[in-house]
Amino acid sequence: MANFLPAQAPPNAKVHFIDFPTTTPPIPEYKNLFAAVIDDLLTQQECDELIRLAEASTVTPNSPTPTWERAMINIGNGKQALATDTRNCGRIIYDAPEIADKLLQRLMPFLQKFEIDCLNNRTLVTGLVGRNKTYRLTRLNERLRFLKYEGGEYFRPHWDASYTTPDRSEKSFFTVHLYLNGEGEQDLEELKKASDSVASGDADGVNLDVGGKLLGGATSFIPRYEEQERQARVFPRVGSALVFQHENLLHSGDPVVRGTKFTLRTDVMYRCDS
Repeated sequence: MANFLPAQAPPNAKVHFIDFPTTTPPIPEYKNLFAAVIDDLLTQQECDELIRLAEASTVTPNSPTPTWERAMINIGNGKQALATDTRNCGRIIYDAPEIADKLLQRLMPFLQKFEIDCLNNRTLVTGLVGRNKTYRLTRLNERLRFLKYEGGEYFRPHWDASYTTPDRSEKSFFTVHLYLNGEGEQDLEELKKASDSVASGDADGVNLDVGGKLLGGATSFIPRYEEQERQARVFPRVGSALVFQHENLLHSGDPVVRGTKFTLRTDVMYRCDS
């Protein structure tokens, strides 16, 4: 573990800010809201090792096969419920402070570039509770959520909620999604044809091969539930990270119609100065 995930990002890592008024299609409603992609933050080997570590955490002498539990949704007051009409995918919850610390070291130069290591009166990010307050980044949430989507699985449109620690000393304001596989941009005509077939219930010609090349599975930002056809999509690309604010950004995990999508989700945690 000592040599795993050194602090320095690969030399080819680069940043792409998502400017919602100029995306294709544009979403001017999200002007001044923050989202960015860091390409090549992790190597293929690092992504593979993260999946291996997560799966290994579920193995016991009595259960030697890795177990992906069904992901649940938050229903408030620290409780969760299974709701496959809203969220349908596999999940491994892996508490790993050392890995979270290593990921933060890798991410920190980019978070500083984004100017989100310190939030001063940033009410578009914090909500009105953060008016005239300063929050400083403390860590990444060590509760790493590994997600596995296959065979048409999805996460319907939702907002990410802030997590507050039990002692109320820290709170999250940004999501970090690490894509652990995928090749990035996809053939939109192929994707539409396959997605339409799945939506109609006609599986003829739809390749749900879980071992095939990933098709679908974008993280899609949408302006409202009633207008889901206007979406700014981020397609999974191995080693890339999507960082975005919890507040006000409605998004979905699009159905995976071929292949298997692996991601790691965590949160950026802050402490208020005042």
